[in-house]
Amino acid sequence: MKSFYKIVFFFLVFSFANAQTILSGKVLNYKKKPVTNASIYLDTIDSNVVTNKDGEFSLTVPEQVKIIKVHSKKYGWLSSTYNKETKMDFVYLETDKSKNEKGASNPQSLSLEKDKNTITYRTIYDMIRGKIAGVVVQPDNTIIIRGINSIKNNSEPLFIVDGSVVSSIDYIVPSEVKSITVLKDADASIYGSRGSSGVIVIKMKN
Repeated sequence: MKSFYKIVFFFLVFSFANAQTILSGKVLNYKKKPVTNASIYLDTIDSNVVTNKDGEFSLTVPEQVKIIKVHSKKYGWLSSTYNKETKMDFVYLETDKSKNEKGASNPQSLSLEKDKNTITYRTIYDMIRGKIAGVVVQPDNTIIIRGINSIKNNSEPLFIVDGSVVSSIDYIVPSEVKSITVLKDADASIYGSRGSSGVIVIKMKN
């Protein structure tokens, strides 16, 4: 009987150990410099783990966690879906805020043509998530542009890829993206009612 309980105990310990994963990685800025004291979140919960002077982190991730988030007071939020990886690196992209004309809403864009870190993103949604202020990528990859003067501000924006309207950007490979620009309000008005929830303009590399 004692042997039976030992076997059960061993099974429970083994199962618990396998229900968690040790995740490690680095957090870098757009100049590939370490981001120190960045907080790591498991879904929406602060893990109380921060990056060290080399931008490195390591923590235990429970099985039910779906999203890993990073928050830096200087650079803001980054997040990525979690699929039981043991290593994940996060890289902040440089945000280029274009000069706006009077009455424009100041379009924002990510210039990615010379950024070699785009290969670290598994999907176009991971690339966009947390990179541009006011653009929210929800867990189901629905994109919402905040701060739009429209009754449809809870709808997805219009997607323009290389000048053509597309119904989905699921097919886009991050490493092939040249730039991503977000338009809203006055800047999006050139697209008429279709741009009432904002416009995301994506240019691909040749």
